[in-house]
Amino acid sequence: MTRETKPGAVLAMRPIRLTAILTHPVQYYAPWFRHIAARCRDIDLTVLYAAQPTAEQQGAGFGQPFQWDVPLTDGYRCRVLRPSRPGESVHSDRFWGLDVPEIASAIRESRPHIALIPGWHSVTLARALWACRGQGIPTLYRGDTNLGTAPTDWRRWPWRLRTRLLLGRFDGYLCVGHHARAYLRRFGARDSLVWDAPHCIDTEFFGRAAATHQTPEARQAARAAFGLPRSAFVVLFAGKLEPKKRPLDLVRAIARMDPPVSLLMVGAGELEAECRAEARKLGVELHWAGFLNQTQLGRVYAAADCLALPSDWGETWGLVVNEALASGLPCVVSDRVGCAPDLITPGETGEVFAAGDVAALARSLERVRARLRAGHDAVPACRARAEMYSFAAATAGLVAACVTLARPHTVVGATADEEGILT
Repeated sequence: MTRETKPGAVLAMRPIRLTAILTHPVQYYAPWFRHIAARCRDIDLTVLYAAQPTAEQQGAGFGQPFQWDVPLTDGYRCRVLRPSRPGESVHSDRFWGLDVPEIASAIRESRPHIALIPGWHSVTLARALWACRGQGIPTLYRGDTNLGTAPTDWRRWPWRLRTRLLLGRFDGYLCVGHHARAYLRRFGARDSLVWDAPHCIDTEFFGRAAATHQTPEARQAARAAFGLPRSAFVVLFAGKLEPKKRPLDLVRAIARMDPPVSLLMVGAGELEAECRAEARKLGVELHWAGFLNQTQLGRVYAAADCLALPSDWGETWGLVVNEALASGLPCVVSDRVGCAPDLITPGETGEVFAAGDVAALARSLERVRARLRAGHDAVPACRARAEMYSFAAATAGLVAACVTLARPHTVVGATADEEGILT
């Protein structure tokens, strides 16, 4: 191929065609994709979703069927390859849960300069990675797996070998945070091929949603809606009630605190009955909101004084912490929550405690309450930290990676009013 340009031509840069491949539409990724489509002229984005889950499949682990009440496929170019089928699963703990061989041809048809793949937790994503390699398409990894998720039994060595092998098949890496960077380095990713693209949410959406409930009158109305006392210190838990999130630790920690303190639990899951029973046994004032969709969360964050996430290593990030901070809410998280070193500065945006140490969790909550009683306003620091983990920050890293890995494919000769001809 040679480049023919007219006299006086200059080199012009076409937008980089990026194809992102996901198993299904995700409520955290969709607004980022809209941001890229609307505000980033350097990238021409196409998103391929392997399947659209049913309400029952989406609700697995949440205790009820549902669909997200925010748009997931609007505002950017995307394609859902097919509806999901009975028995399939889009959740990351089932490698064979969703197998869509058509992903290879869909990638080819999108004609990307580069592809973004968030790991290999699904056979469909593994197919996408091999398809890109076979088609000569550079690939970017963006995942939140960290070293704490490694198996501790005989599976440890196969896990390490598989991880090194598969990570090495990517051409570049987007790093979502501190623990992710350590993981990438441990398995051989060169620093020159790693770009910061932090885990992010729609901070404007959550900030606006919480702000509508944060006048004194509106906040008391939000508390009343959940049956919360006006003057209690309200600790919020939001998420699936499952073992890795250790919700029982939170119930037991609150039992150690001086009243008045109330626990507001938003979510559902296998530990719900056990949490209820433990709260009754220990005399903890527990209020249940059940599962709430995205547009309902602003009132929850406004009603609370603090978010607690006592999870174990399985919590590879914890985007609920981003949501809470964007809403102005300080957070108490365990040292095994993936986002802890990135989002939590003790005394400013919350507290960090040793996972599994119920007494330390109680002390951390007490410190947050003491600062609140002393008149400390955590809202500015919390919101400022959330803004550092924004769509703009993630997009900047994405663009830098794409420019390095894919830009040579996008240079064309052009004059001011006419693109050159490639032959």
